[in-house]
Amino acid sequence: MQQTPRLSFAAPVFAAAGMPTMRTPSMREASWSDVRAMVLDVERLGYASAWFSDHLFHGRDGAFHESWTALSMAAGFTDRIKLVNNHLGNGFRDARVMAKMATTLADATGDRFELFLATGYREREFTAYGLDWPSEEERLARLAEAIKVIRLLWSGEQVSFDGEFYSLDDAVAMPTGKTAPFLWLGGPLNEISLELIAREADGWNSFPLSLDAYREASARVEAACRAIGRDPATLRRSLETQVLVLDNDAEWGEWLRTWRTLRGEISLGPTYDAVAPRDLDDDVVTEACYRDFIVGTRDQVEARISAYSELGVTDLVCWFMDAPGTSSMTKLAEITALNPPTELK
Repeated sequence: MQQTPRLSFAAPVFAAAGMPTMRTPSMREASWSDVRAMVLDVERLGYASAWFSDHLFHGRDGAFHESWTALSMAAGFTDRIKLVNNHLGNGFRDARVMAKMATTLADATGDRFELFLATGYREREFTAYGLDWPSEEERLARLAEAIKVIRLLWSGEQVSFDGEFYSLDDAVAMPTGKTAPFLWLGGPLNEISLELIAREADGWNSFPLSLDAYREASARVEAACRAIGRDPATLRRSLETQVLVLDNDAEWGEWLRTWRTLRGEISLGPTYDAVAPRDLDDDVVTEACYRDFIVGTRDQVEARISAYSELGVTDLVCWFMDAPGTSSMTKLAEITALNPPTELK
């Protein structure tokens, strides 16, 4: 029986004002007070989890609230909602210490922490901080060994390990939670990453994809699972996407005008202007957003979610295009019948 996906919230820890195809188009600047308020809102609304992206600099002026710090802060002011790192760059932190950090969060939150590991994708961030940027093949090999080391340390036992990239000598990472943290993997799909997802992940996360593109990606992940004898049904599947719930079709034009105004008023700064297109054609943006994201009236959004659910999506990770406003997050809770959808002021 098809079930409505769990709703998850992608915390807007950076701002990309006026860029509707590149996340957070309505955020003028990075604001921790806005992030905190919205995380509390989605917890009251009954969302399953809040996800915190991982960059060293990103968006307007490079201002970005670092993932692990932001998530740890959220652990202190929430009570129920799961907390997930989003594409946590393995190359940004030593995996052995990260395993210890994860056990602390798992214990302190009562097992509300889930780990989403990735290789890291933006070379500029690594080189700017003087961090290594090896080949993609080596980054994936490091990620695979990092997962092995992290899971060994999550056992709570003394661990010795001598690998290609990491070593341990009777290391201990106590205290731990009652259960090992759930592990998400995702990112660009190639033969190596597909095999790693199939072998190691508890859940697979997809970047924003159209229905057709998601169908193709899902088929590749399922084939990778079957190739190693794993039942694809044992893999949870999250789709990270942008969401905007409209009261009527005409409202879309109002948002296009709003974002165009923001693009004219706000420079994203030297770290982002180079990758952010300034001259966006409204027809091109409309086609891309309606194809690749979840945008439309309540009925259109409900139908779109149902279509993704039929393709196997179990978790919907939402970047709300009207943030820091709460309209879309509230309407989505109503559409998916979260109980009860609390009215937000």
